[in-house]
Amino acid sequence: MADAAIGFIDKLKQITVAQLIRWLIKTAITLFAIAFIVFAWFVLWPVSSIPDAEQVDEYIYLDQGWGTNVSSEGRNHYYYTPQGTSMAQGTQHAAVRYDWFVNLRIPFSDERFASPEHMRKYRFIVEPNPTEKNPDQLPIGFTKHFNETIGQEVLDITCAACHSGELHYTKDNKKYAIRIDGGQAMHAFTDPQRGNFAPVLLASMMYTRLNPWKFDEFAEGVLKQSYPNGKDKLKDDLWLSIKGFLSAGQNNPLRGLYPVQEGFGRTDALGRIGNTVFGDHLTSDNYQDGAAPVSYPFVWNIWKFDWVQYNGSVAQPLARNIGEALGVGAVIPLLDDNGNPLPKEQRFTSSVRVDDLNLIEETLRELRPPKWPTKILGGVDQQKAAQGKVLFNQYCQECHGPHPASKAKQLASAPLKTSPLHEWLIEVIPTDHIGTDPSAADGFMDRRYDISMTGVTNQDILDTLSPLLLRQLNRNVQYRLTEVIRLREAKGLELGTLPQELATYPDPNIEEEPSYPKQNYDSILAALSGLAEVPAIDSITEQPYQGYKCYVKCQTKQLIWLLKSGYETYMSVPKGWDVKSLTEGEGLNLIGLLIKEKYYKDKGLDYVEQMKIQGFGTMDLPQQIRGYKPRPLAGVWATPPFLHNGSVPSIYEMLIPPKDRTPEFYMGSREYDPKHLGYAIKTDGKGFLLDTSVKGNWNIGHGFTADKETYAKHRADYKNNPLPKGVIGPLLTDEERFAIIEYLKIKTDELVCLEQNEDGSCAQGEWD
Repeated sequence: MADAAIGFIDKLKQITVAQLIRWLIKTAITLFAIAFIVFAWFVLWPVSSIPDAEQVDEYIYLDQGWGTNVSSEGRNHYYYTPQGTSMAQGTQHAAVRYDWFVNLRIPFSDERFASPEHMRKYRFIVEPNPTEKNPDQLPIGFTKHFNETIGQEVLDITCAACHSGELHYTKDNKKYAIRIDGGQAMHAFTDPQRGNFAPVLLASMMYTRLNPWKFDEFAEGVLKQSYPNGKDKLKDDLWLSIKGFLSAGQNNPLRGLYPVQEGFGRTDALGRIGNTVFGDHLTSDNYQDGAAPVSYPFVWNIWKFDWVQYNGSVAQPLARNIGEALGVGAVIPLLDDNGNPLPKEQRFTSSVRVDDLNLIEETLRELRPPKWPTKILGGVDQQKAAQGKVLFNQYCQECHGPHPASKAKQLASAPLKTSPLHEWLIEVIPTDHIGTDPSAADGFMDRRYDISMTGVTNQDILDTLSPLLLRQLNRNVQYRLTEVIRLREAKGLELGTLPQELATYPDPNIEEEPSYPKQNYDSILAALSGLAEVPAIDSITEQPYQGYKCYVKCQTKQLIWLLKSGYETYMSVPKGWDVKSLTEGEGLNLIGLLIKEKYYKDKGLDYVEQMKIQGFGTMDLPQQIRGYKPRPLAGVWATPPFLHNGSVPSIYEMLIPPKDRTPEFYMGSREYDPKHLGYAIKTDGKGFLLDTSVKGNWNIGHGFTADKETYAKHRADYKNNPLPKGVIGPLLTDEERFAIIEYLKIKTDELVCLEQNEDGSCAQGEWD
């Protein structure tokens, strides 16, 4: 053994300096070649399928309530108010610093990764020039916040990055880019496929860290006047961030968690939030397949909805926004450094900036649907639009509404809203009826997560949910009682002591700790039992904005059920939850509640103050239905592609039989088709090929395919003459389809008052 070692040392002594240099050069060339091959496989080759950056001659900013100036206050609040998110995996120390992102170069290139041209290739929206709020000309929705933990500005991705749209149209040899604020994004921000944004960002970080010349250039840009001081720490911090990216299981393409490619304009939003919160932050056992990509929904008028998300699973604006922030990268430590539960008093402190989320939400209340730009896209045939309105009201309005609540319902759901006209009832349609791809709805119900590692117990679930459920029960009793009184008055029926019972009923919106007023419940029941029967024909004529399909008998029946069985039923809900097997809806709802609970406690906010922050006093209780919500459609012309998964390129194709819809098309071009209200269908092989034969991408359902006679029978008696699954209307003629299209260009979802009361209020109206 010793002789061998001596012989090896002798050989080393015989190596000349020239030989050593040649060996080092060969090694360097070999390593460089390997690096280049890996880079070519990981970045260059797949990038060849990404379309070139779209060239624009003029940008048009529609007035959607924020004016037509690129630097208007509302627009900048929405675009650049931070949420507390970061590109961080595991800890805040791994967060991508803002200056890093600005100074990173693409491997084997001098081009900045964040250059406007490069970002536009990924279909992010980048303003034509730097602005005061965006001096580095980053994409819309890319901003920064100061991270106190590390003492540096970190890159922050806001909701505007995914909920801002742009349509391109060429007229007279001039390419216009029409900004659609609150519309649908086109980028593939979360797609882990090679060549997309995130993999190339990681490749740029790794190349910068490993290439000493490139790192020096990077360090000089980041450290500025202090360079070269701080280089070693910068090198360590960058490596920590790279390791965070590499260790994040939910974004690891080798795990195959997203078997249905998301591509341009889509993401499996809820699946990714679940995998981030419960997988990355807890245990790899919680990772779930996300095979249900969805388009980014448009967000104007969304503050009026009583249920949000595609599946109608969240009611409270703050809860929705916290969930969105968690999905984009807000940090929430759930375990200590050793993988053990945190002390109870330290749990659920997150980086979410609640005050800033509130500012964004308030700004969105000013956002209106985009108006059809006639100067660019052409005029509207008003006669044909009038025909389309009749057809829309006949075939579409029943589902899509709007359906504003009664005053009592609004007070029960969103007591701080000023009018029932601002509380729109959104019915979730089961997939068994609508017939569209069920993957997103099924995943929400079927995926399961174990959060017991956090130290949260089933008793904690009871303690958290029970007060909320009790408060909602008390609200609903008050709402139903108010409605019964109003409707009986309208019909000239006796009221007995009901008004007195309402006057003595405790206000559920004031109590800091809600109580069960059983004595009041019994008194109301006694008063109801003494009233005369409602006439056989329950046909009160409702004003178009005073209730939705539930009149005297319906309201009375539901009120009696709430008084008799509501308490036991409501209180039993959390008993069915198990911290070791929570559905996606249950898990995300619970985490959001605990984050808010910790925030309120830290800030010392009483319940009245909490109601304001939550959004109109709306309760945060989940709804779980295998279905999707049909939302009101003002401005829908500006939001292709369609269906929740973006599988239908135009509104015209939404009105034809599903079997005739385009089976596959490329996403990546924003070129608009004003005739069919959608994207111009591309077959040039550039972009993401959306194949609708793949489950998760199905373009089935929502079909206008019934013959007129069958549909007439259904309308006359829908219970005994149901339509087949996926059929919602009659087979339309092309003339009818284009009439509906013409109407959707100008639909506003605003109440047009046809007759006024003496006090100036609306006595009769219709929704336009």
